[in-house]
Amino acid sequence: MHSASSYRFSIAVVAGKVLNDVTIASRDGLIASISDTGQFEIDLKGYTAVPSFIDVHTHGMLGVDTASLDRRSMEKWLKVLPRTGTLKIVPTLVSSNKKTTQCFLESVREIRTEGLTEPYANVLGARMEGPFISPVKKGAHDEAFLQEPSIENFVNIAGEFSSEVRIVDVAPEVGKAMELISYLSKRGIIPSIGHSNADALTARKAISLGATEATHLFNAMRPIFHREPGIAGEILINDSINAEIINDPNHLSPGIIRLAVRSKGEDRIIGITDSIAATMMPDGVYGLGSLSVTLKGGKCTVSGTDTIAGSVLTMDAAYRNFIEQGYSILQAVKFLATNPARTMGLSDEGSLAPGKKANIAIFDKENKVAGVIKDGAFYDFRD
Repeated sequence: MHSASSYRFSIAVVAGKVLNDVTIASRDGLIASISDTGQFEIDLKGYTAVPSFIDVHTHGMLGVDTASLDRRSMEKWLKVLPRTGTLKIVPTLVSSNKKTTQCFLESVREIRTEGLTEPYANVLGARMEGPFISPVKKGAHDEAFLQEPSIENFVNIAGEFSSEVRIVDVAPEVGKAMELISYLSKRGIIPSIGHSNADALTARKAISLGATEATHLFNAMRPIFHREPGIAGEILINDSINAEIINDPNHLSPGIIRLAVRSKGEDRIIGITDSIAATMMPDGVYGLGSLSVTLKGGKCTVSGTDTIAGSVLTMDAAYRNFIEQGYSILQAVKFLATNPARTMGLSDEGSLAPGKKANIAIFDKENKVAGVIKDGAFYDFRD
């Protein structure tokens, strides 16, 4: 770690613009000034500064799975995330029983309450991707743990840890989903519709009741049909909901991503990883909740099936994928930092400007992470 508080970059994404030869100074963990003149303490010529990434949908990495989370495994996970340019995450749990869910939520509470010594990513709260999803579109979820969406079932399974929950995934066509969506929205919890076989009208109603996020668009979701656009079609045309995108070759083709971006607009796309324990690990068998998942050649499937089970994507790899597909650096930053920050209510994150938190991902000319600045302190990952 370097304690210097001013840095010179060749390129920086500042307040929605790409600037050259920029000095960024920080004070008390915040960006104090950004200018094209002035003295600096560390010269990062040849490097690019962008807002650090925020992953709102991730199940783990390095062998760590949220279904068996404890402090030690959480620290292992959070320590490596800055090397992917990621400084904030929402740990995500697949459909699980009450005990596993509450242990997960308790671990999230502990790490958020006690904090960690630098450099670690921070936890924004928890995400429950299940159990309130459709058995028809369950994907890599254990059907034995699915529950009918209802306020009663949510309160029962989250228990005393419900205040740690930031996002809940709901299939709007199942059970008392509409009541649950309204309940969550009124309490500041983001209802995300997905793992769903809903038609367009049902999806539209869910959005009108407060569903503002769509879980990994097109995956585990009724596809578009020309006489019934379904939930996916409604998500594409409805301006009141964000669409999550997993930008890897196993989930979406570049053409489908382009369709989503053109339909939703740049401000409504949320880049996620949906990463699992197999991320940054060799081919083999890993856990995802109660299921076994086989990683082979970069693709994760429920063992013995062809059902896709999360990904081994990282946020820096998603950034490179967007750039290689022809998106601008500004667009990639929106998808991976600015839009997730807005979704999570982080008014002081997601962009580089005076008064914002000094949380910066630093990329080299090959778009590899060379370091991060976290709360104004520089962590150098160059060999």
